[in-house]
Amino acid sequence: MSKKSPCALLINDIHASKDNIAEFRKNWNEALQLCKQNEIQYLIVGGDMWLSRSAQTLDVLMAVRWAILEATKQYGLYVIIAEGNHCKVNLENMEGYSHVFSDYENVEVINDFTEIDLSDELSLYVMSYFPESGSFIERLDSLQQEYNIDSQKKNVLYIHEGIRGGLATPSDDELPANIFKGFDSVLVGHYHNRKHIPGTQIEYIGSSRQHNFGEDEEKGYTILYTDGSTKFVKNEANQRYRVIEVDVADMDDDFMEMLAKVKADSRYKVKVRVKCNSAQSSSVNKQQLAEAGANKIELVTEQTEVMRTDHQSITQKFDKSGIKEEYTNFCTQKSIDNQLGLHYLDKLK
Repeated sequence: MSKKSPCALLINDIHASKDNIAEFRKNWNEALQLCKQNEIQYLIVGGDMWLSRSAQTLDVLMAVRWAILEATKQYGLYVIIAEGNHCKVNLENMEGYSHVFSDYENVEVINDFTEIDLSDELSLYVMSYFPESGSFIERLDSLQQEYNIDSQKKNVLYIHEGIRGGLATPSDDELPANIFKGFDSVLVGHYHNRKHIPGTQIEYIGSSRQHNFGEDEEKGYTILYTDGSTKFVKNEANQRYRVIEVDVADMDDDFMEMLAKVKADSRYKVKVRVKCNSAQSSSVNKQQLAEAGANKIELVTEQTEVMRTDHQSITQKFDKSGIKEEYTNFCTQKSIDNQLGLHYLDKLK
């Protein structure tokens, strides 16, 4: 067996939008530098290059165009892009927004699935997103039949789907883990937090960067080696979100100093969750917390009251995007994953 070497960098859930182009560029540039440092040839996007399903602004299209050309022209990479659920207007269609770049030199945008022979020992299979309760299982069967998977090699599947066990609360609409038994390992995007599903060979590799307080800090990139093994590399370039919990009795000078030190790292946005009773809540010095560096403040009492340092009006008419934003804020406040709910909200007309 030959010595293993890095052969591909996997990155997913980048979610480029008009509001995060600067963060998108930092994220992409860090990925390019990792490819250069590790002499990696393949940069593989495992879904959700985009955020909006409904439309892309010119700024976003040009930012992604720049990113792809930077990778192929300046770094000499071969870029493979799978379409995620955020990349498609119709989730059952093969084409998504990334198909705009499908004819670019050294760029492959996946219709449904493809195989990449990365070494004599390793085959990587990459699939675009299709609905879990729709055509995905049929397409997975087609992949296995078309490529006649060689059991003498290490076979790795890279997908963008919801699989039972990926979240704390399972859903009947998620895929069962046993349909992937024909692969040695399954690497998954879609849910943003890293997680190995117990008793399986399935691993959610995490999004490329944090997007809100409801996500943990273990975000970044996955290096795939020629023997099928992987290495996680944490994102060091982008905005980070940290939740700090404190009992009201412990909000002393030492705590404020610690909070200021965290905030001194300009990458961090900080939410302070103060545990207190209702009688104590009015005495919490929110101004002091804000001055020390708290971007958001949550008072956890018998009846949890959420106080924000960035006040918003409650008189607001909601369209689909507004509903999704409020749902994301709710998940952020509760520090729960928002991906499954957003998946269903995306189906609203």
